[in-house]
Amino acid sequence: MTMVTTRSETERPQRAERSPVSSTDRETRETREPHELTDAAVGSGPPDAPRAGLRCVRTWRPTPRLLWTVTAVLLLAAVAVTATLGRSAWQQQRDADNRAAALAAGRQIAVNFVTMDAASFDADTKRVLDDSTGAFRKEYASTLAQLKPVVTANKTVSTVERAEASLVSGDDDSAKVIVGVVAPTSNASTPKPEKKTYRLRLDLVKVGDAWKVSTLDFVS
Repeated sequence: MTMVTTRSETERPQRAERSPVSSTDRETRETREPHELTDAAVGSGPPDAPRAGLRCVRTWRPTPRLLWTVTAVLLLAAVAVTATLGRSAWQQQRDADNRAAALAAGRQIAVNFVTMDAASFDADTKRVLDDSTGAFRKEYASTLAQLKPVVTANKTVSTVERAEASLVSGDDDSAKVIVGVVAPTSNASTPKPEKKTYRLRLDLVKVGDAWKVSTLDFVS
């Protein structure tokens, strides 16, 4: 009879007992493992492949057509502003020149009106007629026939020593001017000139390119 020898449980090799793991070591391992996995995932793959978790940033670049459109709009805006400013400056300069011309014309007409010499009566009065229009011209022309004999007989001479003018109002076609005149005057009975002061108000109108007087009054 064959005897079978069986090893007792005590003779079986005992399995190596696992060393106890503390809770601190377990937390450290759990904390470390996700990072290790992430680094491994990121490090794997080709170098040019986008990394996991990073967003792709898209840079906006304007097209040539858009650049040309914006440039054209800016150029048109600049031209419009320049044209507006240029027209405004031109209009201001035009108005200033117009006022200056009216003022100069009013002053000269007043000087011509006061200036008179018995020896040059026709030439003196012709200058006034050339610079007048409307009702004033008709009235002035109608008095010359009676005025000439008086001036000639008295040998009247009237000159202008000083004239100062100011523009009361004005626009493109009309203006009002006040002129103060100091006029030394002599005649047959008063050979030594005496200074006379006149203050005249002239209404001017533009006829063509010239300013002419339509009304002339003596004012105090």
